[in-house]
Amino acid sequence: MAAGVALPDTLAGVPARQPRAAWAGKAAVTLLAAGTLFVVFYPMLVIALRALFPQGTFDAALWRETLAAPDLYVAVRNTLVLAVATTAISVPLGTFFAWLIARTDAHWGALSRLLPVIPLLLPPVAMAIGWLFLADPRAGFLAKPLVAALASLGLALDPNDFAIQSWPGLVFLYVLWAVPHVYVMTAAAFGNLDPALEEAASMCGKGRLRIFWQVSLPSIRHAVGASVLMCMISSVGLYSIAALMGTAARIDVLAVYIYRLLNFSYPPKTGQAVVIGLLLMLFIGALWLAQRKLASRTGAATLGGMGVRANRVELGGWRWPARALILAYVVLTSVLPLLALVVVALQPFWRPAIDVSVLSFANFQELFADGTGRAAIVNSTLLAVATSTGVVLIAGLLAVVAAALGGTPEKALGIATKLPSAIPHIVFAVGVLIAFGFAPFNLQGGWLILLLAYLAVYLPTASIAAESAVRQVGGQLVEASRVFGATPARTFWRVQLPLILPGLAAGWASIFALVLGELNAAAILSGPRNPTIGYVILTLFDNGTYSQLAAIASIIGIVSAATVSLVLLLGRPRYQG
Repeated sequence: MAAGVALPDTLAGVPARQPRAAWAGKAAVTLLAAGTLFVVFYPMLVIALRALFPQGTFDAALWRETLAAPDLYVAVRNTLVLAVATTAISVPLGTFFAWLIARTDAHWGALSRLLPVIPLLLPPVAMAIGWLFLADPRAGFLAKPLVAALASLGLALDPNDFAIQSWPGLVFLYVLWAVPHVYVMTAAAFGNLDPALEEAASMCGKGRLRIFWQVSLPSIRHAVGASVLMCMISSVGLYSIAALMGTAARIDVLAVYIYRLLNFSYPPKTGQAVVIGLLLMLFIGALWLAQRKLASRTGAATLGGMGVRANRVELGGWRWPARALILAYVVLTSVLPLLALVVVALQPFWRPAIDVSVLSFANFQELFADGTGRAAIVNSTLLAVATSTGVVLIAGLLAVVAAALGGTPEKALGIATKLPSAIPHIVFAVGVLIAFGFAPFNLQGGWLILLLAYLAVYLPTASIAAESAVRQVGGQLVEASRVFGATPARTFWRVQLPLILPGLAAGWASIFALVLGELNAAAILSGPRNPTIGYVILTLFDNGTYSQLAAIASIIGIVSAATVSLVLLLGRPRYQG
């Protein structure tokens, strides 16, 4: 029997209490689902009604005006190219790293579990700024010396060929941001995989790569499919990297296009933004249904009632090359931009030449001396903890309930929890402001309105991780718990939750890092009265104070590194000890 499952003590007296306990559990789940759906759908309904039916009738002219804009199709094309390229590169890379670390002897204990998630420690905008410090052709720490060295050898190249503000640079940053999210989802699934499958394949004479390709990978196809869906959804709605690098490279995407409709048009073209959001809802819903259909065509390797023990595929002579590959990934995509941020944070202002004599902690002291910066760090940390905990528990419980219901109710609940991902965060934030910022709720300017927005915005991410974890757990333990007379609530807390905890912990870590540096909703809902790190980042970036931006990004890295590391360590499968 798996760890954390103790069923015999539930026999005494349970049948007499079961009807009342079962009724209370169903009522609690119903209220939770109703409250969640209200927070998710009410803002969407309010903004859609105000935009599409301003006078109580459907406005067809709004749709014609929206779809007739030529810039829209350019943004759609660029967004699809970025989403497909990001998914095609990130999913195989993140999954392969997860297999190397979770299932082979290439790991280095707890340290190797943290290496691929280092990019999670910075918000996307700060990570993009770090690479700007490195690869800007005029003042980048790497690009400028490289151009000078090539010129000294007689190779006079255009510095713009090395610019991060380009299609290759944009795809690289999107992949850099997406790989750790794929890793945390697939690593949790690999950690739950029964080692007997790989042992049997090894005894049959299969090689290491064939074991990975034919046994390990198909066994976690639900997690892989979930990571594909997450990459597509998140790439479509990502604003910060596209706004920073894409705008400089004249590459417009949908998130930036919608932001301009809301912030650079007078009056704001909220109606057009909502029309685009509704179309994205249909697109994301179709993706989700397609992913479920593909995943259901074949069976899945699941956790059964037997305990499992740690087992590693021996790579032999490939172990050190595999470790070198992981280290190279970390150095090239995480360590260098982090070092660039620290160096710029210690400089009075950003310059490519590093003068040790002028380095100081003045930017950090100025940041902490500012009441707004100090409050932003505290607010964002508390909001990240509350959002991650709340949304993961809600998504985990709803995923268990949906799996128990099956059929049409399961599909409907799955679609409902994915719909917020189809609305760009900045558009959803406008809906939250209209729905909850004024009478009768009057939450504008407080932390609660940010929490409601974050819970709805990151519910799809938590839902994808929870569904993947729940689908990998077999039904034997649940059936055994019910035979022994346990209520559904007790079965969830004592049987299912311990088994899906690694997947939920992975989702928690991803959401915590995302909320800590959230930028899109903060642009609408945060301000001087309720500052967040995203609000401070926007202010510093608009003012061009890169040293201050690097300082707050370094602080985010420290807070996020400690928290994410602790959660991933505590959330690892207990039988791996």
